[in-house]
Amino acid sequence: MSPRRHHRLGSLALLRLGAHLPWWLWRPVSVLGTVVLATAPGGFTPVRQWRLNYERVQGRPAGWTTTYRAFIGWMENTMISLQLAGWSEARIRRRIVMEDSDAWARLEAAHAEGGVVAALPHMGSWDLVGAYACLEGLPVTSVAEGLPDGQFEYFRDLRARLGFRIYDVRDRAVFTRLRDDLDEGRVVCLVADRDFSRRGVPVTWHLPAGDARITMPPGPGLLAQQTGRPLFGAVTWFGRAGRLHVLVRGPMDVARGADGLEAGVQELADFFCAQISERTVNWHMMQRFFKGVVA
Repeated sequence: MSPRRHHRLGSLALLRLGAHLPWWLWRPVSVLGTVVLATAPGGFTPVRQWRLNYERVQGRPAGWTTTYRAFIGWMENTMISLQLAGWSEARIRRRIVMEDSDAWARLEAAHAEGGVVAALPHMGSWDLVGAYACLEGLPVTSVAEGLPDGQFEYFRDLRARLGFRIYDVRDRAVFTRLRDDLDEGRVVCLVADRDFSRRGVPVTWHLPAGDARITMPPGPGLLAQQTGRPLFGAVTWFGRAGRLHVLVRGPMDVARGADGLEAGVQELADFFCAQISERTVNWHMMQRFFKGVVA
């Protein structure tokens, strides 16, 4: 067996172990792991990068307690992603706190007329809110970000049990598949703060520490623009007792043409930026995000 295949199988085995780890054991393991991550001299690269991103947003360094809270939230998100397929409907519903029921009602009303595009940042747990949406009659389609072979199929099959339909970002026909799913009346949910493409839309993030010029993924805006279906933004964060707070905004205006696309994505950026600025500890951004801010 090649080393690469051996590593892939080992990673998949760890994922399966995490999916079945009981909560009474997972909690102390996650606390211990977080203490190590937050305390290690020099820090691991993802921790250093998260701290740099936090400082760019807030204009001040992230202390030990802030870093600990951030990575406990990340551990919580990881546990949910691994174990969510085994949760009951009642357990999923108990964990959700809807911050603006009127906005959620607008999303449901839009869905009653056809497919809906929803864009989210790397905050809270996008998997948990997606599972809740499926329970509420809003079947979710999404895209997995570059998982290795084996892991992608594993996560895809777990999500299918909850009503998700997941495509591989490496699929060259993925945009067409997303359009088809909108025509079918599904909710296409895309994590859309970090731009992995070379065709990002330039926007300005108005941060407490000063404006930042970045690019954001064009996918959600293009889907809304080309299909005529509404675009909503959604942000989630962990509150007390691990409950997931959900805030929805929209529909957002995406007019025709390049200017219409940029204006629509800027509206989405304003929503993301305001929520990330207020709750940066819930932003799981451990990769380079702002220009020149790299660990």
